[in-house]
Amino acid sequence: MDMNARKARLELLLQKQKEKEKNDEIQMRLVWMLEPFSTKEGIRLLDDKEREKMKTELIESIPIIEWVSLDLEKMNNKFVIHNVSRDKVASFFKDKELYTENSVYLFLQDDLPPFSTWPWVKMPLSKIIENSINLAAEEAYPQYVFSPSPRFVIEFVESDLITIAW
Repeated sequence: MDMNARKARLELLLQKQKEKEKNDEIQMRLVWMLEPFSTKEGIRLLDDKEREKMKTELIESIPIIEWVSLDLEKMNNKFVIHNVSRDKVASFFKDKELYTENSVYLFLQDDLPPFSTWPWVKMPLSKIIENSINLAAEEAYPQYVFSPSPRFVIEFVESDLITIAW
């Protein structure tokens, strides 16, 4: 094998190793994201194109503080639910007429747009409500849920409390 062939082979192996490391990191993030859910049924990983579309919608509709957190103080309506329970969360969404059968999008707190690269997942709002206690648990990884229609965001960043804003 000549020197150029060896160099090309080595570059290919390095590229494959980097791709494997990236895929392993994505899988680890997915495990963190989906750990609070009792079943994974109805949850779908977004492809790159759909994730970019949702990130654009989020950026255009929800204020972001320097890619650190969502600026929910600037939203027209903001409510905090303490001592989270499935019934409290379900009642809130029905009372405020925010309950929807449309899909919502879950993403990690440390992956705010526009530079986010980690996975986003799509699921029914009912799945979020059903698992809200686990999402708000102390050991859960901080996450956000974005609904493009009706437009709102749910923040799961503190133990046993969630913030909903629109």
